[in-house]
Amino acid sequence: MPPVLLVLTGFALVTALLAWSRWLAGRRWASAGHALLALGAAVCVATSWPMARQLADYEPEVTGEAAIGELSFEQLASDRFRVTLTRLPSGRMQVFDLQGAEWRLDVRTLRWTGYAADLGLAPRRRLERLASRTAGATGLAGAPVTAYRLAGIEQDGAWPPSGSPWARAISASEQSSQWQPLVGGTRFRVRLGTAGAVVVPRNDPAAEVEFVAPP
Repeated sequence: MPPVLLVLTGFALVTALLAWSRWLAGRRWASAGHALLALGAAVCVATSWPMARQLADYEPEVTGEAAIGELSFEQLASDRFRVTLTRLPSGRMQVFDLQGAEWRLDVRTLRWTGYAADLGLAPRRRLERLASRTAGATGLAGAPVTAYRLAGIEQDGAWPPSGSPWARAISASEQSSQWQPLVGGTRFRVRLGTAGAVVVPRNDPAAEVEFVAPP
């Protein structure tokens, strides 16, 4: 739980105890005042908790062509690859097994609108999904093979729900890199800019890969 909500929760509990003690002491008006304060703090925590839980999985979006991840590929079999994903700028690493011929990284971004934008809140983003698929002999897209959720919250594209108070303050969108061939020994960096998620080669084998054209 974020520190602000922890403080509000503690404030609500202490104020509720004070309201009870004032009531036992026969100080009805003082008790009512403390009870209202406790109720207000509790309502604030309850309404803010879903948003805080979701935002905990996002990182602030930095300006410019920001690098959000680096991927290296090791071929294990003809259509099986071990992928090491390094999240940037945190440096946290994860390892996945992908099957197929092409891969793609999906990124979800949140941008503030209305009164929230007026407060100067920075956009946020998170790595959403790493997926692979087969490809036909002519390079046409095939069926999906593997997909890993990279986010901790199991709520795929459903937040904020339409009609909720947060829907008026947040604009959510998903950006995906182009499908790229799975090739062993390659290393790529994914940047998030105005053009969306862009794949950049990081070594010579990656520079020789023929990128897949957008669908």
